[in-house]
Amino acid sequence: MKLSDLLEGTGADVSACPADPEISGISYDSRKTAAGDLFVCVKGFQTDGHKYVKSAVESGAAAVLAQDPMEDPGVPVVYAADTRHGLAASSANLFGHPSDDMLMFGVTGTNGKTTITYLIQSVMNAAGRKCGVIGTIAYVYGGVSHESSNTTPESYELQRIFHEMKTEAGIDVCVMEVSSHSLALSRTDCVSFDYGIFTNLTEDHLDFHKDFEDYYNAKKKLFYQTDKMNIINIDDTYGKRLFGELRKDGRPVVSCSVYDDSAYYTVNVLKASRKGTEAEFFRDGQKLGRLVINTPGKFSIANAVCAAAAALEAGFPWETVSEGIAAMKGVPGRFERVENSRDMTVIVDYAHTPDALEKVIKTAREFTEGRIITVFGCGGDRDSAKRPLMGQSAGTLSDYCVVTSDNPRTEVPEAIIEDILPGIRETGCTFVVEPDRRRAIKKALQEYRTGDTVIIAGKGHETYQIIGTVKQHFDDRETAMQIMEQEL
Repeated sequence: MKLSDLLEGTGADVSACPADPEISGISYDSRKTAAGDLFVCVKGFQTDGHKYVKSAVESGAAAVLAQDPMEDPGVPVVYAADTRHGLAASSANLFGHPSDDMLMFGVTGTNGKTTITYLIQSVMNAAGRKCGVIGTIAYVYGGVSHESSNTTPESYELQRIFHEMKTEAGIDVCVMEVSSHSLALSRTDCVSFDYGIFTNLTEDHLDFHKDFEDYYNAKKKLFYQTDKMNIINIDDTYGKRLFGELRKDGRPVVSCSVYDDSAYYTVNVLKASRKGTEAEFFRDGQKLGRLVINTPGKFSIANAVCAAAAALEAGFPWETVSEGIAAMKGVPGRFERVENSRDMTVIVDYAHTPDALEKVIKTAREFTEGRIITVFGCGGDRDSAKRPLMGQSAGTLSDYCVVTSDNPRTEVPEAIIEDILPGIRETGCTFVVEPDRRRAIKKALQEYRTGDTVIIAGKGHETYQIIGTVKQHFDDRETAMQIMEQEL
């Protein structure tokens, strides 16, 4: 592809470039640059691609896309105001805009994204459609699960995945989690979303976003990138605000709710238990039928309502939607019960925000006759402001807590725990500190009595723990099961 064609829509001033070479690929990491590539200078958190132009050219880069002036590297240099957008647009051009030919659902919000993507995938399976999923747990398509490096991949990888979905796996529907990072960093620019779904907005990622308003505005970008309809959970305060702003701006939008009967999509709960919920489902006041949800809790109902609403808006019949929702038995690491021979109730959940932890504990409280015992920590090199809030949530709602390490990364685990403790101390909850996560889980399980529920929160589906810069094998589910079966 000619450089000028590759850079169409990037905002680059191609006319200022004297040459128009053939380009065979794109790279933004000089270590991965191949002969004939366009090297895109992306400014990252820790380094700047402009520093590695010489290395990229030595590896065979045929041209450079930059946003800062530089000395002549010996190959054509084209300048754009924003090379992150340039990377997204040129990647879409290189792979032929594959998302244009797929039914695209984008899900954003602090909590619930993963569950909604799996629910929609289940509906697509019931409809006989080939559906790919991109998100926190994995990138799944063509019967293969690929390890997820980011909730939403960098724009080049994202367009490559779309291309592989379409051309190699025959995927015609894609449902993806859209993180606030990806929206702020232009990773999803040039993705043709048909439907956008908003779950909620709570304390998270304020290490990246300068304040909550910035966090909200990043999420909001998705709903100005959709072609057909936006589905907004108005039970959330920010969801209600977003719904109003989208209507004012003339964007296509419908509301959904578990509690507000005035919403376009809503439910009437008939039966709730530790196994799940049955509810009547309504569209614009008209009952469509019964919705069976196989995970407990009000947050599970909210996720199912959003998923069902999105599928209905996309034209799928109610019978298929309800069948698909009922067929989804659960998502790895999302309120997942750890099976054991001792009949102990042990739940593993990915909850790593104050709001998510609160919802998980409240859901467990609905069916727990005894005590709630919660094991939790906070990740290192991440938003430290939420640490005492996590302590508050756990301490207010639990009967006993074990405060431990999560993924400490380059921080000292004990220092992270010290940030958590002011929040839990003010609740008066009984707690112990055990930085070693395995020993912490064992302490909680040793505390168990008949009727109790143990919640192990924070890591969910993850099968690793990051200590320093090393990723070590660690699975909360596997660890808890081993302790219950072999050590108690």
